[in-house]
Amino acid sequence: MTDFNVVKYHNYEDYLRSFAIVQDYRYLPCHRTVRTVTKLGYRDNGNVYNEEQFLMAKKQVEALLHPSVVLHAYYSPYLKGDDAALVALAEREASNVQQEISTIIFLEVHQKSGFAISGYIDFESSLRNFRLDGPNAVNWPAIFQERKLLRPQPSDVVFYDWRSRKIFANDNDNYTTVAHAEHGLLFIHKGDHKLIPVTNRRTPFNSNVKRTMIKSNLYGFMILYDHTVRKKT
Repeated sequence: MTDFNVVKYHNYEDYLRSFAIVQDYRYLPCHRTVRTVTKLGYRDNGNVYNEEQFLMAKKQVEALLHPSVVLHAYYSPYLKGDDAALVALAEREASNVQQEISTIIFLEVHQKSGFAISGYIDFESSLRNFRLDGPNAVNWPAIFQERKLLRPQPSDVVFYDWRSRKIFANDNDNYTTVAHAEHGLLFIHKGDHKLIPVTNRRTPFNSNVKRTMIKSNLYGFMILYDHTVRKKT
């Protein structure tokens, strides 16, 4: 969970001083001892960051408040055709990279064996993973050029193999996956903690997402779930 409180402090020393109370300076011999007591967790029920945790939390908040967008990170300019699914993804790429919306892609692929694989793909996370050359990275330029087809993978937020009946659910830095007894599969967005349903039935959380089904010559049907993270400025 993002701790926006840390943005108030210029450095780690300012952060530690914020936990000090008047009695500390009255009974402890020096300011260094006061800071040491705080570091050891004798303040705020022990929930005090060490310096590495503080710097990481501060960096995370600053990245959310002042997102930087590198132009070469966009892969939609590679779009070569007019397939409806790829056009829809291209239209959403910039908003996902800038974390204005978060799009989950549902895709079902029928294999030569006759069995299908299906999954829910976190679009922003997948784009970022390719940019950082992460494990199981999807080659998005090749996807938009139609040289490769997008396929669900066991590393996606949810993956289901219809042949083996195996299901994989993976939390990432955008989503936590929840199997709800009444409303089925839900995703919790870690930025605003809102519940994202993927059923087409009525739920109390339908207003958190816009569900769009797209007929595609390449993919058959693709469903996009768009969750607004923050309004455009």
